[in-house]
Amino acid sequence: MSESVEMYLVMTALSRRAPDQPVAVSHLASRLGVTQVSAIEMCHKLSERGLMHYQPYKGVTLTEAGEAQAQTILSRRRLWVIFLVENLGIAPEDADELACQLEHITSERLVTALKAFLERAPVPPSEGETAHAPEARPLDACAAGSRGRIAAFGVPLAAETFLRGQGLALGVEVEVQAIGADGAVLVAVEGRPIALAPALAAGITLAAAPATHARQEAWARCSAFWACLRGETRACASGAPV
Repeated sequence: MSESVEMYLVMTALSRRAPDQPVAVSHLASRLGVTQVSAIEMCHKLSERGLMHYQPYKGVTLTEAGEAQAQTILSRRRLWVIFLVENLGIAPEDADELACQLEHITSERLVTALKAFLERAPVPPSEGETAHAPEARPLDACAAGSRGRIAAFGVPLAAETFLRGQGLALGVEVEVQAIGADGAVLVAVEGRPIALAPALAAGITLAAAPATHARQEAWARCSAFWACLRGETRACASGAPV
């Protein structure tokens, strides 16, 4: 899959306000720095490939296959940011820019290796730091990079049933990958990324384990990360905004 295709999928996933709400093609064109004609042509191609649903004058939504691909790309970027900051000492803002480039050339074999490496012994706290006991808090109030287990649901039964179908059940361990400005949350369950709308994230209580110091620092300082995902800053190697 080409880098251009991947960026259309990612930008569609991050621009919508609800999974079934179409994203205007003009919005995608603006974010990706292309003409609206080019964006329409690409959306038609992605629709033919079964990755998008294109509705003239309304916009595009992702198919199940398109959604899965978009979340896979976001997961790769998160892994690279953590790896570069924690293990190579690269500044978060630089790691973010490098991750934008690396995500497109990361194979599944490399993803597996990165996950295995990052899940080894946690980085010890810095001198003078002490570990804090886990505390329960809404998922949207947890810091990106933190881990914990689902302690309670405060959502309607229908929503809880939907969440269970996604693998989010009481006692399940999750990792918070990113927090959007609107309260949307990207989490991972057994390495599988799941995007949660603000209302759902606010209704899930997480008994969070303390994040390691290095990982917490990486996410706290990397303020450009979510903006980069939304296409507001920086660029990939191709020069297209991401």
